[in-house]
Amino acid sequence: DEPRHAAVWSEFQQATRTRPPRAVPKFAMSSETDDEGPLSVDLGTYSRQIVTNIPRTSDGSDSSNARTYFDLGLRYFFAYMHENAYKMFLTVLTLAPDCALAHGLVALCHSPNYNFKGEAYYESTDHPEEELAVVNEPGANVQDTAATRGHYPYPSQQVAAQHAQMAMDRVDILKRAQRKRRSTASAADEEIDEEDNMPQPISDVEVELLSAICILTCQPGIDPKEAEKAVGRPYADALREIHERYPHDAEVCSFFAESLMVLNAWNLYEYPTGKPISKDVAEIQSVLEKALEIHPEHAGLCHLYVHLCEMSNEPHRALTACTALRSKFPDAGHLVHMATHIDVLVGDYESCVRYNLAALRADKSIMRASPDTAGPESFYFGYIVHNYHMLVFGAILGGFEKIARDCAAELNEHLNEELFISNPDLAAYLESYAALDIHILVRFGRWDEILRLPLPRHPLLMLFRTASLRFARGLALANLMRIKEAEEEADEFSKLRANPSSKLRILHNNNVYRLLEVDDPMLRGEIAYHSNRIDDAFELLRTAVTLQDELNFDEPWGKMQPVRHALGGLLFEQGKVDEAESVFREDLRFHPGNPWAAVGLIRCLGARLETSCCGGATAVETSRPRAAIQHEIDSLRSQVSEQRRATWADFEISLPCLCCEKVTNKRLEVSKLT
Repeated sequence: DEPRHAAVWSEFQQATRTRPPRAVPKFAMSSETDDEGPLSVDLGTYSRQIVTNIPRTSDGSDSSNARTYFDLGLRYFFAYMHENAYKMFLTVLTLAPDCALAHGLVALCHSPNYNFKGEAYYESTDHPEEELAVVNEPGANVQDTAATRGHYPYPSQQVAAQHAQMAMDRVDILKRAQRKRRSTASAADEEIDEEDNMPQPISDVEVELLSAICILTCQPGIDPKEAEKAVGRPYADALREIHERYPHDAEVCSFFAESLMVLNAWNLYEYPTGKPISKDVAEIQSVLEKALEIHPEHAGLCHLYVHLCEMSNEPHRALTACTALRSKFPDAGHLVHMATHIDVLVGDYESCVRYNLAALRADKSIMRASPDTAGPESFYFGYIVHNYHMLVFGAILGGFEKIARDCAAELNEHLNEELFISNPDLAAYLESYAALDIHILVRFGRWDEILRLPLPRHPLLMLFRTASLRFARGLALANLMRIKEAEEEADEFSKLRANPSSKLRILHNNNVYRLLEVDDPMLRGEIAYHSNRIDDAFELLRTAVTLQDELNFDEPWGKMQPVRHALGGLLFEQGKVDEAESVFREDLRFHPGNPWAAVGLIRCLGARLETSCCGGATAVETSRPRAAIQHEIDSLRSQVSEQRRATWADFEISLPCLCCEKVTNKRLEVSKLT
């Protein structure tokens, strides 16, 4: 009800000493209301069964709202909104200082996770000056420290270590109180203890979890190169022992599985074969699948299972978990989005767009509710731009031009030069998302529109956008047969690629240098092709395909447009039907059901049925029966027709790449003009 909600929200603000909210981007302010806040979002109804020392009244109700905060904290934690989660747990500690598990969960919120781990985590979260600032505060105690932690950097190894130690200190206090009670209390005394909310005995599973968390966090400032051996693997080993004793505890299963996954993050399977790399993979799979039989809608377990399956040969195994993620946590944008990792891999591009739109709606609610922890300068904002990225990728592969363009334009309202001028540190990991609109124009062959786009005023600050625009301009000019200008753009592109800062910028799992390394031979290959240097062109484009395949696994894939679409289309145009067919079949293995490669494959198969030269492709001998070829063509056409009935399908796909519009015709047109 309203009075209780207002009181709880007031407690949250006081406990976390919330800073004034940062500015929220325009696209997040569509329907702001006065009663929105971190407590109003719908993250599901999950509640952990075993949590001791949460004050209760005689009828068992939550007397201080501490349990409300604990449950919300855990839901935020599994929604990967760790900064909001840790503030919820801090509030628990102001209301229930004997809740040792809350200390441990604060520590976990500041610890490595599947998306932020290894050297990247340990190099960027070491803040020893913050530890000293709190420890040396006159009269600082556990409650003061908990309450003031909202002021300190997130995430922080020092915060994690301190709260893990506070948890163990609280465990010692609780155990001493328990021993004293056993030695002195009568039955009547026990009744009085319960009425006075005296500390309860802490459960064994909580003690064991807190001990394991202490292993992970006990060495703040550790050498990043030593962290896995010194704390990461021992933490997983400790959780394995706990899991053996408590195999039905959902949090134990989730923490244990993630501890192993962090040690093998984005490297669980060989790419692109899908073969397991680590012996940990079989154990992770066993833990998660057994736990999901008991807890099929647990957010943490479902989330991790998607990550486990996405690099495997059987991504569809996670579809049941995806159903839960789509429907049970409506305001958990990252969880709703996670299902689309599988949608892309099984070729359901419409669902990829639909559920990333749902994820963005949820995240806009979170940005209104918690602008300080979900706004553009927050850690979580990286997950929000990732939703835009995945949506655009699905739309590009699905041939949905308008929704792709609308989405990229909305993101660019915020990811502009002004943001990065004011916050240059953000450029290292956010600026690469500011080029989505350019890749959309390339995909849909909008050559004239590309040439009208202005170059950034600060090309090195906007390095990836500038390089992407040089790349796109080169492609556009080559396709318009303005070869000399295209070569000039390629030279400018190469200068940007060679800039040392390109190795310091990232787009999720790949650095910008490696992404531009793919673009370089693709651009020069297309220039060579349109210059009638056909052999050089194909050698360069094959190199680009190899470099693309060597990128780190990522969702979405590192390149917005598969190079194979250009290679296959131009091979076909030159009558190299066998290789073109192989290229399109391989692309469909990577991107099932995408209409671009399917159209290319239909053209190749059609050439096998020809009896004379047609459309630049000569008749191709084949041992396959004509009926079998025709059956495959009919099947592919049916698939493409069905795919083009998708809600956002608005672009007529007749070619695998818009660079394949018969270069001979282009030369004729240019000669007429000149």
